[in-house]
Amino acid sequence: MPTAQLSPIAIIKMPVDPSLYPDNWHSLALKVKEAAEWQCQCCGKKCYQPGEKPEGLTRSEWTADILQVHHRNHDQSDNRLSNLMSVCAACHLGLHRSRYSPVSEGQLSLW
Repeated sequence: MPTAQLSPIAIIKMPVDPSLYPDNWHSLALKVKEAAEWQCQCCGKKCYQPGEKPEGLTRSEWTADILQVHHRNHDQSDNRLSNLMSVCAACHLGLHRSRYSPVSEGQLSLW
């Protein structure tokens, strides 16, 4: 039986403590993404909005282009809009590399 190949994004899990996020996290994240016009604030990549699913791409390909929200100061409890930025999955991994994550340079280059 063939094994499914997962992208490094699907394999690498960043530590997330849901208790550090406010009840209105989803609306805060939406505000950040809308303010950035659904583009990554690091690389400028245009990302998909909720409900968009492009044809002809695998799940791992299109989910890599779903916008995420990053805490600039790496403090998940600091949810001021000025501390939040919209980023694509690849840039988010890059922002967490080094002391904030076990993600190594080699792992990022695989993606």
